[in-house]
Amino acid sequence: MNSKDAFHRALIQHVVLLLVVGVVLSVLFFSFQRGMMVGLLVTLLVLGALIYFLRGVVVDVFRRMHQMPDANHSHSHGSLETNGLTIRWAGIYDVLVRMILLGGGEEKLRESIVKLANIQPGASVLDVGCGTGTLALTAKRISPPSVKVYGTDAAPEMIEKAREKAAKSGLQVDFQPGLVEAIHFPDASLDVVLSSFMLHHLPGELKQKAFAEIYRVLKPGGRLLVVDFEPPKGGLSRHVLTFILGPGMMMIDNTRVPPLLAAAGFVTLESGNAGHRLATYITGTKPG
Repeated sequence: MNSKDAFHRALIQHVVLLLVVGVVLSVLFFSFQRGMMVGLLVTLLVLGALIYFLRGVVVDVFRRMHQMPDANHSHSHGSLETNGLTIRWAGIYDVLVRMILLGGGEEKLRESIVKLANIQPGASVLDVGCGTGTLALTAKRISPPSVKVYGTDAAPEMIEKAREKAAKSGLQVDFQPGLVEAIHFPDASLDVVLSSFMLHHLPGELKQKAFAEIYRVLKPGGRLLVVDFEPPKGGLSRHVLTFILGPGMMMIDNTRVPPLLAAAGFVTLESGNAGHRLATYITGTKPG
């Protein structure tokens, strides 16, 4: 089975899974409404069986999405080659992130990230590793109209989905395929660079290349805002996310980012919560 057929098969599996869960939850709702204890018990049993037998589908997707790449192997997508991990599941990526990883708080988090970026009128903004374009579109929507927003991603599937979302929303964002380690913008041409939930996909040496490239394309006084997954320190949530995402995601250490930014030349480093309990931000400024 080739990769395209495998993708379609996985997509169908997830659609069926979501439909079945939707039906079960509907039955559960009506059971509560009518006080049908037998129907309630049956629904709970069915729901439990679905979770037990079908949990592997969601687990497998998240583990594939967040499996760290082999530093010695390049992943080629059309004309783009990178040693970083590239997610190509554009058709279901938004659903998985919104419903499972961020638990319905995605819109609030994206708006919080844009506010942290402090985008000024007339600024040029690039979202690197933009995925399906949600953050870039949010930046365009809530920033002053004079702000120009661009988005790049190594996966053509993600760019295609981002363009579809931009056309549907009526927002003018320029989405193009591109690599964070080889940004196709001139020196000192951008005011703000954003990176959300992408940095952990890069092996160590590629992170340093990426920060050097971002430093190059920023104007003096320009700002980089990195947001990445912050693993829970303990408790039930850590166990649940370890089960879903795999132990590798729990090893993410955002305290390692500021020294890399400093090595690339960034100053005025800051960090903190990005607006969601599972998200940390780190900022750096190019000296002006």
